[in-house]
Order: sequence, then C-alpha cells, then structure tokens
Amino acid sequence: IPVAKIDKLKDPTGCGDAYRSGLLYGLMNNMGWETSGRLAAIMGACKIEVNGTQNHAPTRDEIAERFLDNFNYQPW
Repeated sequence: IPVAKIDKLKDPTGCGDAYRSGLLYGLMNNMGWETSGRLAAIMGACKIEVNGTQNHAPTRDEIAERFLDNFNYQPW
C-alpha cells in the first residue's frame, strides 16, 4: 500500500488508530484490501497533519478528494 501525501507533519500520535479506522471501514464496506489499505493511508495522513489525537475530522468529500489526488480514483 503506498503512502498518502501530507501537507505538513504535526503530530503522529493516534495515526495508527486513524489508519486502522480507515482499514476497517473499507473492509466492512466491501472495498477490498487494496482500496481499504489506501483509505487507511488517507486517514493516517489526515491525522498526522493536526495536533492531538482527536482533532481531525475530515468530511467524506474531503477524504474522497484526497483519495483521488493520491491514488487517481474515487473510493466510493
């Protein structure tokens, strides 16, 4: 699974949890392992750009846009 691009590294605390949430969401919604892993990478990237463990809240549209920018297709 390739990494997702980030704008600015701020705080890695909680990135594993964010990654896992993306992976589980994808698998529970029948996205397959590759797309689920890529979604996980996007969620980890969203988290690492903010300070604190629960201060990231990207919208579904923002996630889809980042996914498209990084992997050249929409996750949903």
